[in-house]
Amino acid sequence: MGSQEKFITLELIFHGREPELDDFSKEFNNLHWVSKHIRRLGPEDVAYFGGSPAELIILAVSVTANILTIADILAKRLAKGHESTVRIGKREIELRGKWKPEEIAGILNTVSSKASKIQALKQIAKIRSFKIAETKEELATLANTIHTYERLVETFNDIPKKKYWQKKKAQEYQKKLIELRKEAEHLRSFIDFLKRKD
Repeated sequence: MGSQEKFITLELIFHGREPELDDFSKEFNNLHWVSKHIRRLGPEDVAYFGGSPAELIILAVSVTANILTIADILAKRLAKGHESTVRIGKREIELRGKWKPEEIAGILNTVSSKASKIQALKQIAKIRSFKIAETKEELATLANTIHTYERLVETFNDIPKKKYWQKKKAQEYQKKLIELRKEAEHLRSFIDFLKRKD
């Protein structure tokens, strides 16, 4: 690899169904300096048609010359009717409709700042650091909500002979508490992913 080669950093975000995104994420397996994380957006115990909603985040450092490979993956997904979001630095591009890989590569090359490999990896570290802080904040807010629901569940559990509406409310609060705890677990898993050294 020549020392003159320039790199760009990308953050790719996709939304869809968990099994479909899991399968799609494999398209990135052969690319160097790519890390990915699928975050389930719905509770596990709910039967979703086609799998639970999910978000796939891919952080990539790519040699500018190889950006066509990523553009090709994006173009194929767009051709199937899915949307994609690409973040490069502070810029965000929403891709919809049918695109040719060359068109996507042209846009990515135009809006991205080229950097040395070390600078590109530092940019990815910066993105990770920002996302860790953002997710920890989200987790703290969620922890407060979980605490509130724990108190509500406890309050209803302390009622010896519940009326029908109280039983209904107790079930409702318990279900919500389980969902919130699972969401907190997903956020912790995302933080672990971001802290991982690839």
